[in-house]
Amino acid sequence: MGKGDSIIVAVRVRPFNDRETKRNCKLVIEMPDEETTVIRDPKTNEEKRFTYDHSYWSHDGFSEKKNGYFEPENAHYADQKRVFEDLGRGVLANAWAGYNCSLFAYGQTGSGKSYSIVGFKNNKGIVPIVCEELFKQIADNKKKNMQFEVFVSMMEIYCEKVRDLLTSTPPPKGGLKVREHPKNGFYVENLTTVPVNSFKEIEAKIEEGTKQRTIAATQMNATSSRAHTIVKITFNQKSSKQAGGTSMKKSEINLVDLAGSERQSAAGTEGDRLKEGIVINQSLTTLGRVIKALHDSQKAKGGKKMQIPYRDSVLTCLLKNALGGNSKTIMIAAISPADINFEETLSTLRFADRAKSIKTNAVVNENQTERALRELREENLRLQSQIQGGGATGDASNEEIEKLRRQLAENQKEMEEMEKSWQQKIAEEAAKHAGGASEKAEMEAKKRKMCHLWNLNEDPALTNVIVHFIPVGETVVGNKPTSSGNFIQMSGLSILQQHVVLKNDGNNQVTLNPCSEDLDIFINGKPVHGETQLQQNDRVFFGGNHLYVFNNPTKKGIKTDITYDTAQAEIAQNHAAALGNRGIGGGSKRDLILEEELMSTLPLVQRANAMATELGRNVKFEIVLVSPEMRGLTSGLTEIWIKVHNISEDTYFLWEKSRFMNRYYGMQEMYEAKQDGSDGWNMPKERDPFYEPPDSPVFIASSVVFLQSLAYLIDVEEQFPIVDLSGQEIGLLTVGLSPCSTTGKELRGEYVENPSQLIGKNIAFKVKVISAVGLPRRILKSNCKYRFFGSKKMTTTPTVSGNTPSYGHEETFQFKPVTKEFADYLANSNLYITFWGTQRPRGANSRRNSVSTIGSGGAREGPNRTVRGAVKPRRVEKLVQNAKSAENRNISVKALETVLKGVDDNENRKTRKQSMKKASSTTAIKSRSGSKKPKAK
Repeated sequence: MGKGDSIIVAVRVRPFNDRETKRNCKLVIEMPDEETTVIRDPKTNEEKRFTYDHSYWSHDGFSEKKNGYFEPENAHYADQKRVFEDLGRGVLANAWAGYNCSLFAYGQTGSGKSYSIVGFKNNKGIVPIVCEELFKQIADNKKKNMQFEVFVSMMEIYCEKVRDLLTSTPPPKGGLKVREHPKNGFYVENLTTVPVNSFKEIEAKIEEGTKQRTIAATQMNATSSRAHTIVKITFNQKSSKQAGGTSMKKSEINLVDLAGSERQSAAGTEGDRLKEGIVINQSLTTLGRVIKALHDSQKAKGGKKMQIPYRDSVLTCLLKNALGGNSKTIMIAAISPADINFEETLSTLRFADRAKSIKTNAVVNENQTERALRELREENLRLQSQIQGGGATGDASNEEIEKLRRQLAENQKEMEEMEKSWQQKIAEEAAKHAGGASEKAEMEAKKRKMCHLWNLNEDPALTNVIVHFIPVGETVVGNKPTSSGNFIQMSGLSILQQHVVLKNDGNNQVTLNPCSEDLDIFINGKPVHGETQLQQNDRVFFGGNHLYVFNNPTKKGIKTDITYDTAQAEIAQNHAAALGNRGIGGGSKRDLILEEELMSTLPLVQRANAMATELGRNVKFEIVLVSPEMRGLTSGLTEIWIKVHNISEDTYFLWEKSRFMNRYYGMQEMYEAKQDGSDGWNMPKERDPFYEPPDSPVFIASSVVFLQSLAYLIDVEEQFPIVDLSGQEIGLLTVGLSPCSTTGKELRGEYVENPSQLIGKNIAFKVKVISAVGLPRRILKSNCKYRFFGSKKMTTTPTVSGNTPSYGHEETFQFKPVTKEFADYLANSNLYITFWGTQRPRGANSRRNSVSTIGSGGAREGPNRTVRGAVKPRRVEKLVQNAKSAENRNISVKALETVLKGVDDNENRKTRKQSMKKASSTTAIKSRSGSKKPKAK
């Protein structure tokens, strides 16, 4: 690659994961040749074709060898060796030539980024193979007049904060600072850089960094998929010249595993005042803008320069050279092949397509050591002079003077490192970590003899990284030691100073005893409230982010294939037991989808409650399952929503999952800001992610309206029960249904005996949402929404004040002509009307309302109370009498009796209540297992 080369872009598709296999997902990706990637829209079957430098098919066509390596069965399959030969070899060649190199992986969480970059077991990724090959080539190229130096550093960027992963020292407030050097560009101040002599030493350092990353993620309640990890390898080649002096080639290899590229969902966030204020990952958002700006600038005519927003995020500052400066750059776009990920995969392919047009300007980094030292000394003299003279102009600000001082210190540090010999650097590092290798060997030996716990993490790379041993006697688990006895420290959410006591009786029998009854502790998904003996492979959830596996090495049966997902599934199944196995736990595709959603959402709801407690927010969250009928739909999947109870104001809200996720990221940032010691963590209400104003519209209840009368052209006006999420009747809704001509004139007496007689005719139907009675007094204003057959959008009534609102809504729906599908809809389906409203907070009324509005199970006069104003459909009763007395033969008695079966008030109410309970199919699940259904207030 010469000057002005484009970024090399490779796309790689992985196999279906367990989740996609369970859902029987369809394949939407094809790679007809080594450069072309084709994606097919699963809804329209439309194809989009993209061309890249490499298109790697790693979906199928392989077999697993005895050592675990995925070996190709045909030439189409791209294994790890082929990817390295195509991409990694180029990285090594450029490093030896003295170029800076960058390799970064982009894609949604679970798309296979880490597999390509790091690998899994014997399927090593690019990073370990590059490191291993580098030292092999160093050994092959050793000469008397040559010296090779390799350094490694490792950092993580999370929520715009940089953390050094090769030190156990707590990071400074706000993370490490990113500075800009006038010649070398952006760098991280005080980042640990470690000299290494072999691949094993690099491997040990990456393991150390991974452990630090795991500990930080657990303590800070961080989501690993939102973090970027950067491993930087510096490779120096020093050669002695015959005329004296030394020259050096220097290459920096940046290996970047980016965070998951999921886009922030807009669904369910309408009206959310915080939807623009919380960005899932500011760095990735900025990276997209940088790529687009670079793409547009290189496409612009006349050499027009554009402002590139590198400075808008920490990540893009540090990737500036990789994206548009002095670097040879490779990008791997990792994609899922499944139809359920079509939108995210297409977004990734478009991102990669823009990236391939970007050009970098790499140059060989070579200089003479003596000249470099001389230039640094001269620059330091100039900087000292400027500092003493008040800056270059004599009137520099304090900030400018401080910048000069930092540059001077950085130059001095660089000079000191250049003047040290390689042996000195290695000796200094060895002194810092004396016994490091033996400590690891000692730990592995202890695991074969002593009972212990090892961690599970949602990121497989962070699993089995933390090990806690359980010696004979009592061991306290908590966030702070209180005595000199055995102690295991677990910090972060929901962990008390003294949390549990583990007791090893000396015969390798270990029991766990919670220090408080009010703790979220689970063993194999079931809550534990008293002393319990631990068994081999027990999954123990201590609270917050602390999920561990118990192993007793003196007994047989240790399993190594336990995963975070299987452990979370147990907890989800325990919560699902609260449903009576209704709507979840079956083998259908819908059940699997719901179970997966529940499994992924439950830990977040638990953490949201824990964060609310830690931050002093008097708010409780719990999961509710909402059927499509309860949402006003005739078909669809049961969805997970989050019920929010503001205890201080005694208001209730329902958030769709996407809205909850949007707020959850804000809660995380707020919690992390407090943990970091930031003064601005305690946000005002208008920016507080836990707070929902009382005037926010909230889903209240639903009502089922039978349409069968319209199938026989009978007009009816009747009251229908309004039922909340817990199945309790909270009021009655008066609805009118009238057949009419396409001009709007209501049809009187033009009945049909069979709905099929409507097919082919031009008819319209009026839906009248007239009024409601008996609504709880806490409802300040309300409106109704529904979707009639064929409507793309919800129809909404006017918003009306009071608990006996008169909506006065009327809407006409025309059908030219009536189809068989619509006739069947009228004969066999219902119209689902949803209620939305705003609430009075506590204290807004002189009388305290005794009824909860959102599925709290309360009712003013019991669940079957009588609501004044209920009216029988007298007009229809009269029609029945007329038909029976043969005064009107346009409609048969049989047809009318079919429509009006159970018209008697008691029977009618019973039928509708059963229908509504079936339609709601909605259950609240509290975040604490064992929590009981709320009692009526």
